[in-house]
Amino acid sequence: MSDLGQASKEAIRLILSADEEIIAIVSASLRFSLSSTVLASVIGIPAGVALANAHFRFKRFLEDILNTLLAVPTVVVWLFVYTLIFSKGPLGEFHLLFTPAAIIIGQTVLILPLVTSLACSAVSVVSPIVRETAFTLGAGRSRIILTVASEARAALFVACITGFGRVIGEVGISLILGGNISGYTRTITTAISLQTSKGEFALGLALGMILLFAAFGVNIAARLLGSKSS
Repeated sequence: MSDLGQASKEAIRLILSADEEIIAIVSASLRFSLSSTVLASVIGIPAGVALANAHFRFKRFLEDILNTLLAVPTVVVWLFVYTLIFSKGPLGEFHLLFTPAAIIIGQTVLILPLVTSLACSAVSVVSPIVRETAFTLGAGRSRIILTVASEARAALFVACITGFGRVIGEVGISLILGGNISGYTRTITTAISLQTSKGEFALGLALGMILLFAAFGVNIAARLLGSKSS
């Protein structure tokens, strides 16, 4: 059997036996990714909904800035967060570098523009009839916005899922801001990078399979919800 075949067989064995190291790494990844997704959603969903319903002079310019942030590479994000939290940075006194909090902050900053933009787009395509009907029934501005957001709830949830899919496979932020500390800040992607660099492919393949399965699940969920919202 080839080396790849042996590594694949061992990777499957590690997954089926619920290897403790794999469980710890996957649990950390899910914890960090879910936390950052929730934070980005709590901030980004209301911001996107508000932006979609707002009417002001520089709205288009603000949307252009938001769309530009979507193309910002990960290295810029972790560099920005690093300058804030390293020992001599503005937040250095909190000793956040190489902690789970640093990863969560970095991932939140990374996907916040994405979630906000998708939320804005989701609300913008809601039929004007929804607004007009709510207004005719005597709803105030706040109630109208909530009604429109409720109409787009499936698409808003897709925005959250998309954000989660973006951070679960992210490596730069986890590696630089988290430090890849075993049992503390090591994630699926940083563990894969470490194991492959050491020539130990079995664990890396096992984690890669899990990551692909997670990405597949995210895409299926997004597609189903997207179909429901259309």
